[in-house]
Amino acid sequence: MARQLPPSAQTPAASDAVVPAPIELIGPPEGYIRLEHLSAQPSMGHGAVVDELEQVVQHLDVLERWVREEVGSVDAQRIKVLTAKGRSMWPAINHRDLVFVDVAQRAIDAPGIYVVDVAGRLLLKKALILANGTLILRSENQVEFPDEERYDLAKEGDTITICGKVLAWWSLRKG
Repeated sequence: MARQLPPSAQTPAASDAVVPAPIELIGPPEGYIRLEHLSAQPSMGHGAVVDELEQVVQHLDVLERWVREEVGSVDAQRIKVLTAKGRSMWPAINHRDLVFVDVAQRAIDAPGIYVVDVAGRLLLKKALILANGTLILRSENQVEFPDEERYDLAKEGDTITICGKVLAWWSLRKG
């Protein structure tokens, strides 16, 4: 799925699935797409306070065919990779999973999983908007996080920013 580096360039943390792209390459190899892995870590819990500018941590070269089939878009300007943090979306999304976010999706047009900034707290939650204009944010892990957050968008909409829709994620499972 991701381009493999020669054995001498691999680190113990490198896997067959995700390999940081060498800086000296001008572009990704043929058949791959280069995605930006950003520093923002949306919280699957009570929210991560955003107190620094977002930066590119690394570039990931990922098999274009896989991105097209599993993520749904190969537009590297739209699709960004973030590291999820917390347990509220478990078992669907695990702590430190890589999530593929369509950052051009700036509105909730259908129920799904979104990255949302609520008054400076960056969240990764299930989201939907009711017909009356109420935004509902829920966790997948209802045992540890049974509460849902409700926001009247007519009154609180200026403190809420939809940062993007989560299209897919990579989970690492240990056996």
